[in-house]
Amino acid sequence: MSLQNLSVMGCDGTNVNTGRKGGVIRLLATYVGRLLKWDICMLHDNELPLRHLILEMDGCTKGPYSYSGAIGLLLKDCEKTPVVKFDQIDCTLQPLDLKDIKKLSTDQQYLYRICLAIKDGSYSSSVTGNSPGKLSHARWLTTANRLLRLYIGTPSPSQNLIILVKYVTLVYAPMWFEIKMKSNCPYGAQHFWKMISLAMQLPDNVKQIIYKVFSNNAYFAHPEHLLLTMLHDSRKHIRELAVRCILAARDKKTNNSGGLRFNKLPKLNFEAADYTDLIDWSNCVVTEPPLTMHIKGQRFERNVQRRTVSSTNFRGISMSHAIC
Repeated sequence: MSLQNLSVMGCDGTNVNTGRKGGVIRLLATYVGRLLKWDICMLHDNELPLRHLILEMDGCTKGPYSYSGAIGLLLKDCEKTPVVKFDQIDCTLQPLDLKDIKKLSTDQQYLYRICLAIKDGSYSSSVTGNSPGKLSHARWLTTANRLLRLYIGTPSPSQNLIILVKYVTLVYAPMWFEIKMKSNCPYGAQHFWKMISLAMQLPDNVKQIIYKVFSNNAYFAHPEHLLLTMLHDSRKHIRELAVRCILAARDKKTNNSGGLRFNKLPKLNFEAADYTDLIDWSNCVVTEPPLTMHIKGQRFERNVQRRTVSSTNFRGISMSHAIC
């Protein structure tokens, strides 16, 4: 396989891939002798806060298919319990067309339908008559399914179970389907900002846990990725701002200009009202995204005016190395 035209490296956000000096992306960039676009799996980013919440609220995992805590031990057989009267929990799940639902796997359809059931306070045989999926730490979507199924079958759910269920219905599930429906690279920063915005509904003790996870996985808030998203923004002034920032980064003379710079995660602004405000631009070293380095300034200007920046050919890059 030739690496001559390699410009993007897709992987999950584990340290073996993203390590500052010895990560796979860094080593591969050093090998090919040029900067690469970091394309970290957004579905992986979406599941990490849920993992950490379960760890904090219920304890650690036990082997590849089970948990050690009081809630986790009940997940294995949760579908065997009858559904009881449960409190509704609102969620911002986007409506899906029937054709889109049919494209989902059985486990994914289950997540969609049980979220709607908890939102509406009613359920059907599609929830009670189907399995929430096999419990496995390699498939966190089925863990989310089982948390929701346990909730609707528990007469007096614990506060910790309610917190986990609220995270799934308010953040995890809505974002999973957002990413699934809009999985291309230019949506990355918008998805990340929305994930943070949805999490603001949660109690402070929960936010304290998941904000650390967001900070440690803020790849889509890196200036280079923000600029890619801004180039495709529907607002003309945002696209123009992105072009100005990119051209300024080209002109700016820095010590590592043209070299293989390190990819440093930015400090997040959790109060951001827009994805463009996720970082303090004045305190960041703004560098040009590798995917725009071949585009001349005049072409940038024309594309912004016509809103044809898709000709930069990164709209088709997916944010998930595996949608499962």
